[in-house]
Amino acid sequence: MTAADSPPPWAGDAIGQRLRSFADHLERDLGPSVTMIRRWDGGELVTELIPTSHDAMPVVWTDFGSGLQLELGNGPGGSFGVFDRDDQGAEFVESTVRAIVDGHVTEVFGPDRSRVEVTYLDGSTFHHTGYDGFLAGIPRWGWRDRGRKVSYPPYR
Repeated sequence: MTAADSPPPWAGDAIGQRLRSFADHLERDLGPSVTMIRRWDGGELVTELIPTSHDAMPVVWTDFGSGLQLELGNGPGGSFGVFDRDDQGAEFVESTVRAIVDGHVTEVFGPDRSRVEVTYLDGSTFHHTGYDGFLAGIPRWGWRDRGRKVSYPPYR
């Protein structure tokens, strides 16, 4: 490994270690029901969980060193944004990934939009609606009620 390939200094801090440990635990726990890809990409640590079941929802989290990003789903609603790189941000990533792995996630698809909703162990929910495409800027009243809803199964 050359110096250019070496992880940045922040990778060894408490948050970096916590997220790598979480990924290690998932990989051991889920075994053959998931393919995990971890790679350094331009100074960012990207972790992808690709379930063996094509019906389950994949998830990607990225550690920028200055923030954390979570992406999931198959439509534009899956980008959950960038969060602070602190204990609260790491807990959000961990609890969201656990909920997805356990199959507590739905996605509703509409014209050039989708809404992802995750339900946590305590019954609380978090959702994000994303828009992409020509029709994205046009209001579509009731699309969440009429759209195609997918309830994703657990990884195993």
